[in-house]
Parts: sequence; C-alpha cells; structure tokens
Amino acid sequence: MLIPVNYHKRHYPPHIRPHIFELAGHFDIESISPRGPFSLHTEYSYGKRKFSNKLISAFQVIIKSTKEGVPQLWFSEKWALEFSSFIKALCKDNHPEIIEIHPPFSDYTPSINDFIEVYRVFETEIMEHYPKTHILLENRSGSIYSGGKFLISKGKDLRELAELITSRSLHLRITLDLPQLLTSYAGPQKLSQESFISILHRQNTLAPFIKSIHLWGKKKSSNGREVAHCGDLTTYFSDNDKKNFFLNWLSEFLDDGIDRFFVPEVNSSNEDLESIVNDLERNNIKFR
Repeated sequence: MLIPVNYHKRHYPPHIRPHIFELAGHFDIESISPRGPFSLHTEYSYGKRKFSNKLISAFQVIIKSTKEGVPQLWFSEKWALEFSSFIKALCKDNHPEIIEIHPPFSDYTPSINDFIEVYRVFETEIMEHYPKTHILLENRSGSIYSGGKFLISKGKDLRELAELITSRSLHLRITLDLPQLLTSYAGPQKLSQESFISILHRQNTLAPFIKSIHLWGKKKSSNGREVAHCGDLTTYFSDNDKKNFFLNWLSEFLDDGIDRFFVPEVNSSNEDLESIVNDLERNNIKFR
C-alpha cells in the first residue's frame, strides 16, 4: 500500500486523508512548524541559496561548501556532521517521520562508495537522536550546478547504492523519483518503446530498498516549453501505450506487501493530482 504524504497545498481526493506532511528543510529555511507527523525534504541543490538566515550562520562548513552559490552536498565528513546538527537545530524537539536527502555531485565525490564513507557519519548521528526516523535518499537529475552531475541518477547508480546499503548494514533506504529516473535516460518521449520497457524492468531488483515513491507530471506551457511538476501522467507521457505500460509495471512493482510513502510532487492543480491518483487506483494500487 501507499502511505500518502501531503505535498504543499495540494489536496488528495476526499477518500484519501494523509497524516504526514512534507516540510521544506533546505538551507534557506530558518524554522519549521510541524502540525503532526512530517517528512523533512532537505537541501536538493537545484539552484543557488542565500545562506543569509540566523540558523545556517552557525554552520560554516556547509556555507563554505558551495560552488557559485549552489550547495555541494556531502562534501566531507565535517560537512556530514554539520548537516546532522543543522537538521537537529531545525527540527528541535520534533522528530521527523522521514528525512529525505539527496546525492552529491560527481566532481568532488568520485564514487558512490566515497559518498557512503561520508554519509555513514551522518546516519550514526541522526539515528542516535531520531532512532525511529526513516532516512531516504532520492535519485536526482537536473541542476544549474556546473562541473559535475548528480552521483546517483540512473538505475545502475541506485542498484550500486543498494548493494552498499546491504554490505554496510545501513539504515538508509531509497526514495524512487520515477520522472527523474526517466529524465536521466532522456525522458519517456525520446525513448523507444523497447528501451522504455527495459529501463523499468531493470529496476525490479530495487523493490526491497524502495521506501518512498515520487510521482508528478509535465505539460507544455503557453510558449510550448515543457514544465516539470505540472500536469498529470497523460500530459507527461503523451503516449497511451507507454503510460499504460508504466502503470502496469508500477502496479506489479508495488505488489509485494511493503508499505511505501507516496509524494505527489504536483504544483499545478488539485485536478492534476486527482488524475494521477485515479490512474493509480484504476491499476489496483491502493492507498492506506
């Protein structure tokens, strides 16, 4: 089953009532006010940060680990220790249900193993303070950062990460952002049907490590430019065969008795979110 997470101001259809709320926890956020169980969406390094608030001023390693204003995640073990302290200072006595983190860039982190060596310091600190919290890493694709790419974008990166999670006995699990995964392979519209099917099937071995699913759409603006996090799955795929195959694959992928969080990163409208939920439910994907 999918455990719905409330994303920004979007509303699910009336029969789905989320009890977990996503809160922004990037480096320009100074405070949070949880109304109940929450998922902390930490810095994702898409663009520049100001680093101007009082909270972040105490964390000089984080502030200095930037390139042209874009945060360089997991830059060092000192960075990882400061990051854990930043999260504790931001959350105070509120224990997050989920802490969602993001991968480093490849220009200063040569391998996923190097990332894990830095990350494990963070996990130790966080699990001591928040022993029941899920730490989830989201695959990323796309940033204004120059000189390197996100280290964990494609399926092969996630599978390597899963192997290291097992060999190091880490608590870390994965948030699978399906649109970002497909973007790392040029996107569904540019993929042949054969390649599209192959990419999805290659992810099947990841299922035991996936604790959360991100899903959203794309649609064209008035000037013809595709806008991410807008629209539904129909506008995203622009191809009913691929959309239907995707939904069938996802239904089978999720049919293993594991409960997973679901974050619909839809910025456009409640109607678009409802359309995505309806597509999932028509394909036997159930919500708690």
